[in-house]
This record gives sequence, structure tokens and C-alpha cells, in this order.
Amino acid sequence: MKAKKNLAFITGGLLLMFALLFYVFGGTNSGMYATARIKKIVQQPAIEPDTQEKVFEVEFEFTAGPHAGQTMKTEHFETPSSPYNLDLEVGQTVLAVAEEQEGQLIIGIDEHYKSGKLLFLSMLVLLLIAGIAGVNGVKAMLALFCTLIIIFGVMARLLLSGWAPVPLAILSALVISVINLAFIAGLTKKGLIALIGTVSGVILAGLFGWLAAILLRLTGYTGHESTYLQLLNAEIDLRGILVSGIIIGALGAVMDVAISIASSLLEISRANPTYNRKKLFESGMNIGRDIIGSMVNTLILAYTGASLTLILLFAMQKEDFPLIKIMNMEFICAEVMRSLAGLFGMVLAIPVTAAVAAYIYATPGEHCGIRDSNGQRA
Repeated sequence: MKAKKNLAFITGGLLLMFALLFYVFGGTNSGMYATARIKKIVQQPAIEPDTQEKVFEVEFEFTAGPHAGQTMKTEHFETPSSPYNLDLEVGQTVLAVAEEQEGQLIIGIDEHYKSGKLLFLSMLVLLLIAGIAGVNGVKAMLALFCTLIIIFGVMARLLLSGWAPVPLAILSALVISVINLAFIAGLTKKGLIALIGTVSGVILAGLFGWLAAILLRLTGYTGHESTYLQLLNAEIDLRGILVSGIIIGALGAVMDVAISIASSLLEISRANPTYNRKKLFESGMNIGRDIIGSMVNTLILAYTGASLTLILLFAMQKEDFPLIKIMNMEFICAEVMRSLAGLFGMVLAIPVTAAVAAYIYATPGEHCGIRDSNGQRA
């Protein structure tokens, strides 16, 4: 019965997430892109005899979109050893393009169709989480779905409508924290302590990021996407978007630290009822120091792993990209600042959470009559 309930929660959450994605980005079969199935591939003579480029006439049938059921032909070009080759096969499902330009229909093949397999892999991992973690795993996934709704469905829309990025990011982080901690810790003192520590750490990370952006004279132009965004909407505050990204990026690590300390000190206070606030605070700081070691690696390695290709490129072209050049590039400075701001907020969340936990757990008497999931005072 429980397994069926968990599966229902996962399925409902996935449907909610896809409905959100459709709302933000549009349908999967709207516009110029649609799925198609390849029916025939015939290699054509090369346009230039000396070239290694191969030309194929590909016949395919649209399986969705405005041209569903129609069979069309297009030329497809591939170059030996090119990473952009699709290596098409008969019967394969691809993402095709059909666009009207000056009264003429332009068609082509854009990408392999990956969505179905991606959905399968996502469902597999979610089922694994639900099977091993049980109810807590399902709660975590529901909290994740809510987080995606806030970021994609609410925050993104409000940013595009002209809201100030930094206050909106802080407000969104507050709402995300409340929802996640309510799922994780419930309406307990532990959840309240973790919330205070999380919000304080995130605000401090955002403040650090904002001051660093001013000090480093960062403009927010960190890549092609930021330039393109500015061209589409000149009113967008790219520096504010950069700081907002720092706030949202730091949220996960700060929340992890805060809930760990709040939970640990709760168990310590129950095991040692005579502990005063000073002893609880010292215990919280000791726990926090141990957490910092692993979380620092987590944050830095996450950003480093995402930039591994770029690191290799710089290493291969060190004559053109000496260290002094790399350390002054806008997007490199932005990524370094992003990591530092996350660490700044995470580290300062430790004494804040420890102090609040020590005050609340060591205070005699009942607090709001809040109980945990086992019915105990929390």
C-alpha cells in the first residue's frame, strides 16, 4: 500500500513538473520543432569530389506537430570524425525542423530525440530514491518539485516582468526554505532553527556576492546567453541576475549545513538535558567545523567538474591564456565569486544556527506546543 502511495506521489510530481515546463517554455510539439521517424537514408554523390563530407538524402515522417503524418525529404551532411555527426539510422526517432521562410518550407534534422530516454532515467532514479528512502525520499522529491515550480514558474516569470532580481531571489529562497524544511523537519523547533540559519546564510551570501560584484566591476556578461538575454530584453539587470544566481546556488549547501546542525544539537540536548547554552553552542560549532571540510569540497568540486572542458582548453592553449589572463576574465571571476559567496554564506550560517539552536534547546519550558512526527516535543 505504501509503495503504491509513493508511486502515486512520484507520478503526480512528475506530471506537475512537466505541466510547469510546458507553462514556462511551451509545448513539445509547438513551433518549428517536432519528432519524426526516419524511413529511408540514401547516400548522395559528394558536391565536391575532393571533400570528405558525406551527403545523405533522408526521408522521414513527422510523428507530431502541425505536419504529423507527412513524409518529407531533406539533405543531411556529415563530416568524418566530427563530434556533431548524428549517425542516423532507419527507424530512429529524431527531432526535426520545419519552418516557413518567405513562403517556402525549410526542413531538416536537428538532434537525436532524447526526451523519452531522459524521462525513463529520471523515473528510474526517482523510484530508486522512493524504494530506499521510503516516505522521506518521497517528501524530498515533492520538495524538489515545489522548488522547481517556484524557480521556473514564479521567479523566472517575475524577473522577466521587471521585478528587482536580488530581493526576489531572497524572497524565493525564503519560500523554498520554508517548503523544504517543512517537508524534511516538519513544524518543529528543529525546522524553525534550520530556517533561521538558512535564511541568514543565504542573505549573507547574497550580500557578499553583491559587494564582490561591485568591487570586481562585474557587469553580469558571463557568456553568450547573458548577451543574448540583454538583446532580447534591455531592461534586464544582468548584475542583479548574477547575484540572484549566487543566492539560489548557495541555498542548497546552506540549508544542508543548517538542518545538520539543528538536528545534531537536538539529539545532543535530549541526550544531555543539563547542557547549558554555552555547551550546546560549542558542540554546534564543533559539528559545523567538521561539516565545513566536506562541504567546501562539495561546492568547489561541483563548479570545477562543470568547467572541466574549459580547464583542459586553457591548459592546451596556455600561451594564449596565461594565468593572469584567466584570472581577469569576466566569467571566470563570476564563477570564483559564486563559489566564494556560497562558502561565505555556508560558514557564517554555522554560528548563527548553533547560537539559535543553543538558545531554543537550552530554554526550559514548552515552545508553541510543537511536536515532531513521533509526537515528542521538538
